[in-house]
Amino acid sequence: MTSQDSVSAPAQARLRRALPALMLLGLTACSTSTGIVKRYPGNYGSEPAASTSPSYGSSTAADADAALARGDAAAAARSYQAAAADATPEQAADLRLRAADASLAARDPFRADQILDQIPAQTSDPVLQTRYRLLRAQSALMRNDSARALRLLPAGDPGGDPQLAERQLLVRAQAQARGNDPIGLTQSLVLREHYLNGIVALNANRETLWNLLQGATLDAATLGRAASQPPLVRGWLDLAALHRRRATLGEFDLWRKRYPRHPGEERLAALYAPSPSLTMAPALTPAEAAQQPLAPYAPLGTAPNNGLFPDVTAGAPLAHGRSIALLLPQTGPQAAFADALRAGYASAASAGSAPPARIYEPSAYGQAVSDGAGVVVGPLLKENLTVLAQSPALPVPVLGLNYLDGNRIAPPGLYQFGLAPEDEARAAAEDAVSRGLRRALSMTPSSDWGNRVQSAFETRLRELGGVVVDSGRYYGEPQAWADPVRKLLRYVAIDDKKKAAEARAKAGPDIDPQRRNDFDFVFIGARASQARVLWPLFRYYHADRTPVYATSAVNEGPGDGDLSGIRFCDVPWLLDGISGALQPLRDAAQNGRSREAARFYAFGADAWLLANRIAQNALRPGDLVQGATGALAVETNGAIRRKLVCARMTNGGDPSVMAPGIEPALNSLSPPP
Repeated sequence: MTSQDSVSAPAQARLRRALPALMLLGLTACSTSTGIVKRYPGNYGSEPAASTSPSYGSSTAADADAALARGDAAAAARSYQAAAADATPEQAADLRLRAADASLAARDPFRADQILDQIPAQTSDPVLQTRYRLLRAQSALMRNDSARALRLLPAGDPGGDPQLAERQLLVRAQAQARGNDPIGLTQSLVLREHYLNGIVALNANRETLWNLLQGATLDAATLGRAASQPPLVRGWLDLAALHRRRATLGEFDLWRKRYPRHPGEERLAALYAPSPSLTMAPALTPAEAAQQPLAPYAPLGTAPNNGLFPDVTAGAPLAHGRSIALLLPQTGPQAAFADALRAGYASAASAGSAPPARIYEPSAYGQAVSDGAGVVVGPLLKENLTVLAQSPALPVPVLGLNYLDGNRIAPPGLYQFGLAPEDEARAAAEDAVSRGLRRALSMTPSSDWGNRVQSAFETRLRELGGVVVDSGRYYGEPQAWADPVRKLLRYVAIDDKKKAAEARAKAGPDIDPQRRNDFDFVFIGARASQARVLWPLFRYYHADRTPVYATSAVNEGPGDGDLSGIRFCDVPWLLDGISGALQPLRDAAQNGRSREAARFYAFGADAWLLANRIAQNALRPGDLVQGATGALAVETNGAIRRKLVCARMTNGGDPSVMAPGIEPALNSLSPPP
């Protein structure tokens, strides 16, 4: 099987500018005669070689290249798929790998898996096998299954083609980071330097390593296990631990003497302004580093700032002694939630050995800056954030605890992070599609909240290839909600039992003659009290065997018969079945608080995590930070979106976390279970 990169040099340059955060794995071409695989642009400043489009005898492959050049990865995936339909078996396998890769670039791992399932089992090309498993691993990682991603990747030095090897190590490190394995993470990224060329690529790899260590556990037990590691690995972990506990300049100087010419020395000047006696020896070159004994590890790296995002990460980190300020309401209806948020923030800051934050009123940004704040967290309410966003520029970066309206452009220096129900609606669409459910009916309240939830759900479902077949709205008193549910289901009563039985017999299996049958599941936007009315109505009108999704507003604790079976996506540490490591945090969050207040406690903990990353210039577009409220994805406009965990309400017990969606049967190229 032979192929070449299908994007011309000018197109590659355009795509590198448009999609710097997307590392398109499968868009590497393979040659069985030479074993060379050219890396697609976007990997840390690598210089792609000029290439020509493959001669697949179809304009659709060229259409895919053009779609990638203009930044439309989803369209590229469709075009590659179309080209594969008319190609030879070998060409089709390559094109489908490209299509799956483009689907991953479009953040659609479910579609990528469906495409990978179409690759025929006959091929035994080792490069194709490597590309295949790499794409499967990235898809698993996008679906928060880091254990599966690790099973798909080689455990040590992958060897072989350098571009594929460095990419395998990169994805492996990301999976290890999600599994809180700082030693493995460091091993993988140190090893990755053997496969990188150029100072830009090396620096970006080290930046990725440093960023990942900021969110890792670096306790005494971890550092004790690291004592047997080679100096390059151990040095990174020790340096990150020193930074975490705000070590003195003398302690950093001792580190430098213990690890002479360690590449981490380049960070010392940024961590603390060096004294005249702290002189830096040049860092190890890749050739010298190759002489050091190494061990295995690697993560999905972050892309450099591409100019699309306000450059709040440039410049020096938060100066020693400067504070983080919180802008929170201290009176009024939101004060209780602000108090829970502040408690979660303080708990996380204390665990990170950080000083407590100073609290200000929501409109006191200027005062916080005057008092020396290095990062400002808040305000919490959208109206306060909107006022702050009217500033042409922000001298100190802000982590807003809400989102601006979609038509408002954020000023440079503003991040946006919130407990948005839209995240939960999008997560519901993603989980449904992962289970083969693509046709939805939706029922949401006739309100601004309902409009936002409905729009987010419908948009995400459409992006994943699904459709909202029909939608309804409910309003007024609960006694009036039966009519919109009946109309949405197009229910027709048949009072005569004999006629009803005859209608069922004529309709055939899995067809209900008394209601519509053109949907796979139902999405409702409702709080628990509303869902207790709506879901029984759907069951009464013969949708009782239909999966139903909602937002986390239905999760008020142990369920009852009227909520049993409803699926929802929520903050991870509020759900059973999550890693035991989160149990202490969950207990603290729920200590005398309502479920809603407990979410704000988790929200506050994540606010500290993100503010700390901002303070260290370590939060960038493309980052995926593991937080208490979900996996936090940083978008190019500074918005931070949550990836959630999905569960099902039970009859009287705590919600039950659902296993990931079932994948289709895999062929002989499939990874181990």
